[in-house]
Amino acid sequence: MSLKALMYHNINIAPKDGYLKSLYTKPSLFEKQVRLLKSLGYKSLNSNDIIKFLSGELGDSSKFVCFTFDDAYVDVFEIALPILRKYNFTAIIFVPTGLVGKYNVWDIEKVKIKKYIATWDYLETAIKDGFEIGSHTITHPFLTKLDGKDQTKEILYSKSILEDKLGTHIDSFCYPYGDYNEHIIKLVKEARYNIAFSINSGHIKPKDNPYTLKRLHMRHNTNILRLLLKLSRFYS
Repeated sequence: MSLKALMYHNINIAPKDGYLKSLYTKPSLFEKQVRLLKSLGYKSLNSNDIIKFLSGELGDSSKFVCFTFDDAYVDVFEIALPILRKYNFTAIIFVPTGLVGKYNVWDIEKVKIKKYIATWDYLETAIKDGFEIGSHTITHPFLTKLDGKDQTKEILYSKSILEDKLGTHIDSFCYPYGDYNEHIIKLVKEARYNIAFSINSGHIKPKDNPYTLKRLHMRHNTNILRLLLKLSRFYS
């Protein structure tokens, strides 16, 4: 029994100029991936479901999937979420709360592309449509490189901001760059998140640590055959 958490960033055509094009998934490919998971009988889970899965409460099944989107780019809301709704799937979108309605200031010099982040209206609509919003800190930093005060601010205040603005509980967290250590995990627990995602590759198994959850990297070249491989036990 395993849960496959899929990690996406941009659902769009990669720009001709710019770097990290591997983080883009074409909309047509994304829909093929979603359609395949639907045809195979997968059921999507949110953070509360994942807690139940980890404790063995969801029964004996390997057909659980969790769609995750890091950085909350506008294309996720305009392209990906309508496709997921079409196939009755949900997702968790991780938001850098201090950059809502702005752009990717943390890596624009590296990627050479300004990528816009969703506004509060986008986030509110997504919640109304049954999608989950999670925290991706405030400014998308390398958490282990910050002092203790700033670590707490990024982890705890980002949750408070989202809950205040959106009027809902924020239960999930995602480490920017997959950067964490035992102290960071402790702060995430103390902030009362229920789960946290890493960028470590693999399937999630019952009794795994809920604060270091693995994901499957969905890159620009993750075609249907590669997706089937990622779903298989060889990737577990």
